[in-house]
Amino acid sequence: MNVKDLIEKLKTFPAGTQVLVQGYEGGYDDIARIDEKTVIKDPEAAEYYGEYDDAENSGKGAVESVVITGNRR
Repeated sequence: MNVKDLIEKLKTFPAGTQVLVQGYEGGYDDIARIDEKTVIKDPEAAEYYGEYDDAENSGKGAVESVVITGNRR
């Protein structure tokens, strides 16, 4: 999903609707930060990790992304 798609989805809700992210082990948290990060897809990531990781210094396959972080991460 890109920023345009996210904005279009959010436009379908009333402006005062609360936005949350998944909690660490369960439940939901308020958004603490919205950051821009360079990430790379890791096809070999374990199932308990996200499918993207920080790109570090690798330019090949790296993409700029917006990362929404909950307040308990």
